[in-house]
Amino acid sequence: MDATAVVSTALTIDMNNFIKGALNGLSDADLAKRPTDQCNSIGWTLWHATRVEDGIIANISGKPQVWIEGGWHQKFDMPADPTKSGIGDSLEQVAAFKPTVANLQGYAEAVREKTLACLNTLTPADLDRDLAPPGGGDPRKVGAWLSVILLDHLHHSGQVCYIRGYLTGKGWFPR
Repeated sequence: MDATAVVSTALTIDMNNFIKGALNGLSDADLAKRPTDQCNSIGWTLWHATRVEDGIIANISGKPQVWIEGGWHQKFDMPADPTKSGIGDSLEQVAAFKPTVANLQGYAEAVREKTLACLNTLTPADLDRDLAPPGGGDPRKVGAWLSVILLDHLHHSGQVCYIRGYLTGKGWFPR
């Protein structure tokens, strides 16, 4: 198995077990619930992780973000700003974010589809290519950017699992 297959497998497991499982049975109102007013919600956390993935894959592939190209910004009633990913959001912005289960699932699935398609085109040489972040900054190897996606999803999946368990108990987790 090559590196891109490992990333694809991890992201497929993430989508099938954590994202779909964490949203299963929740109402739109549940998505905005937070353990305290100092915490993020499930909805915001999943949206943020998906936005980060969307931005990185757009940068790697050279294609527009699904957020804008697919009109997802409109479905979330947000601007078509490719830099808006939740990084630096205030607690007030987190509290004001009110997604729907359908929009979160749809956006996550559309981004994951684009990610898996992009991963299928990458060669080992592509993984060693330097790629600067949009807006400037120090470049990283494409493989390192893929690591950012994995790490971001791993820790945000853990957060979502914790919040879901806090809200509904442990019985929701897929076996």
